[in-house]
Formats: sequence, structure tokens, C-alpha cells
Amino acid sequence: MMMGTGVLSTGDKILNLMKDMDMSIPGLAALSGIPENTLLNVMAGVCEPDIAMVCKVADALGICVRELCPDEEQYTIPIRKDTLAKLIVVSEVNGVELDDLISSILEKGIEENGFYD
Repeated sequence: MMMGTGVLSTGDKILNLMKDMDMSIPGLAALSGIPENTLLNVMAGVCEPDIAMVCKVADALGICVRELCPDEEQYTIPIRKDTLAKLIVVSEVNGVELDDLISSILEKGIEENGFYD
């Protein structure tokens, strides 16, 4: 979803650093003490690592923890699956990024409901 926007998650940054250092996932797991499946989940974007894990990975890679912080903060909000599915379909049909579509919907909704001064 975020492809091509230049915004990198912690997982993306870990993966890029591993590529630059020619390090394997088993290698990083051994150096950091973090199980391979946990590293894979973070790199795949399934979950965000906690600060303890980020510190272990940064130490293993020999970098500052700040280098692994995601580029943009994101907050998780609950949304019904059918609503999300509809938004994804609308974004695909119209060739619009999902984030842009949601921003547009929010702006229009806020304007139409008089939340702007």
C-alpha cells in the first residue's frame, strides 16, 4: 500500500540495512537474539517491533536506534472488514492510493458536516 511513496517502516529499514551489509535473517537472528519468525513478521509488516527489539536489532547491525524508526507515525484504528474492503475496491477502481482516498473522504465529510470554521 505504501509502495513508491518513500515512507519506510522499521521492517523496511531493517531489510535495507541487511541487504547493504549482506546479512541473512538467520545471521541477524543469531546476532540479535530475536527469533527468525519474529524478524520475518516485522520485515513483512505484520507487526511493529517494540523498543527492546529495535534496540537489539540496532546493536546487532551496529547502528543508532533512531535509524530504525519508521518515517511516519501511524495509528491503528478499528474498522469493519467490509468497510475496509469497499474502500480498497473503490481505490483500485479509481486508481487512487488508499491513503489518498481516505484523506479525501475525511476532508469532504468534515466540510459537509460543518466541522470547519
